[in-house]
Amino acid sequence: MDVREPMRGIPSPTFSSRFLIVTLGGRYLALSAESLCGLLIPEETGNIDNQTVHGKVYGAINLADRLSLPNDQGGANTRIVLLSEREARGSIRVTTVHGLLELQQSQVLPLPMQFSGPERHWYRGMILFAKSIALILNTTWILHQQVSDLEGSGTGRHA
Repeated sequence: MDVREPMRGIPSPTFSSRFLIVTLGGRYLALSAESLCGLLIPEETGNIDNQTVHGKVYGAINLADRLSLPNDQGGANTRIVLLSEREARGSIRVTTVHGLLELQQSQVLPLPMQFSGPERHWYRGMILFAKSIALILNTTWILHQQVSDLEGSGTGRHA
C-alpha cells in the first residue's frame, strides 16, 4: 500500500493534518502521517522483532499490550507500521491498515471529559471514521521508551 495516496477527502490547500487509519484490538486508531516511515507485511520481516530498514533500526513496540487491547495481530491483513519522531524509531503491528485520511484541523475533535487519567497522554484527540471514531495516537507516547533512552544518553534534544 502506498501511504502517500489519500484515502478520501476533497483536494484543497486547507488540509492541515494527514492520518494513517489502522485497526488494533477492534478499535480504529489514527497515526500522524508525519511520523510514518513505512509499512511492511509480516512476510517481509520474518520473525525478527526489531526491523532494520535503510540502515535504521525500528524497535518492536507491543502497542496492544500498552493499550490493554486484544492482541489480534496474526491475520492476513496484519501490517507493521514504522514510526519515527526526532531520533526515536519504533515499529508496531496492527490488524488492518485502512489508508490515509486528510482532514482540516476543525475535523480533529478534542478528547471527551471521560478521558481524565493517563490515557490523556496516549491520545491527542479523535476523528470521525466509518460511522465510528478513530482515536489519534500520540507518537511521542508510543515511542516513549526510545525517546527516554535517547534523552538519557545525551543524544536526544529536549523541546
